[in-house]
Amino acid sequence: MQNKELVSIIIPFYNIGGHVKKTIESIEGQTYRDFEVIFVNDASTDNSVEIMEKLLKNVTFKYKIINRLKNGGPSPARNNGLSEALGKYIFFLDSDDIIAEDTFTKVMKSFRNDNPDLVFFKFKRVDINGNVIQHYNDIFRDVKKNEKSRDILKKYINLEIFLYTCNVVYKKEIIEKIFFNENNETHYYVEDQDFIIRALLNSNKVGYIDLELVQYLQRAGSIMNSEFNLKRLNKIKIFDIFFNQYRTKDEELGRLFLKRRTREVLWVTKSYIKSRANQETKNIKLYIRENILTKEILSYLEWKYLRVLDIKNIFLGFLLKYFPCLFVKIMKLI
Repeated sequence: MQNKELVSIIIPFYNIGGHVKKTIESIEGQTYRDFEVIFVNDASTDNSVEIMEKLLKNVTFKYKIINRLKNGGPSPARNNGLSEALGKYIFFLDSDDIIAEDTFTKVMKSFRNDNPDLVFFKFKRVDINGNVIQHYNDIFRDVKKNEKSRDILKKYINLEIFLYTCNVVYKKEIIEKIFFNENNETHYYVEDQDFIIRALLNSNKVGYIDLELVQYLQRAGSIMNSEFNLKRLNKIKIFDIFFNQYRTKDEELGRLFLKRRTREVLWVTKSYIKSRANQETKNIKLYIRENILTKEILSYLEWKYLRVLDIKNIFLGFLLKYFPCLFVKIMKLI
């Protein structure tokens, strides 16, 4: 029987090294105690399991370790954990992130008082020494304590707010038929965005806690901070998929997905330029022309799509399509 207030915390890990100790300590320190932790070993090739078992030797919370036979990345690992979860509520945590001691006390208060389908909270980005790199409100804005899921979705698509894997707690009934997409060809790097959008589309009400309850570690070698690769084009593809799904059945959402798709074209291209800032402009332009601006992506920069953007992004989209060399020079200066 499902415990009415049990929270299932799902933590995938792969070759964790020394990062998981503080994560486990932050879980052990929770003031709310009605939770289980499901660790999913994604076929680590080092002694991660031994490290994990040693760190868990004296904890007081309930846990289990699932061992996958083949490495598949975070999506199948999280799906394995979700399939095993007994809780009414689900929280996905990365093995190097840290949560505040009163995280679930505050989250459960929101669920009890307002009965949302999911609750999200703010985070701060930190380096490996715990120094704050960026606060949530440096970029994103607050929302009301409770809002309709559709309104939160619109703000999320429009980059006014940010939800990621580890700052959302879901009612299990909302996501148990969704799961993370395991196709690495189309969803690598964007599996969390796809999951969050589908969860919001499948819910009615969202709770918000105006506190930074998680430390989001930014370290070299992580997927988010890895060297540029063309898998980042999946950020464009995922919003193209949603645009095509909603362009006729929901004009408002379709328009928002269209705008985000075009903005992602600009973002991905700028991220490549930033990663190659010391190279000659002509070489950067050549790579962009040959690898990023495919025939399909060039079609996203047609006027009928650009015109839904603000003046700044219309101008940048026009430059990228027709004068990529000038676009590169401008981006190198910004």
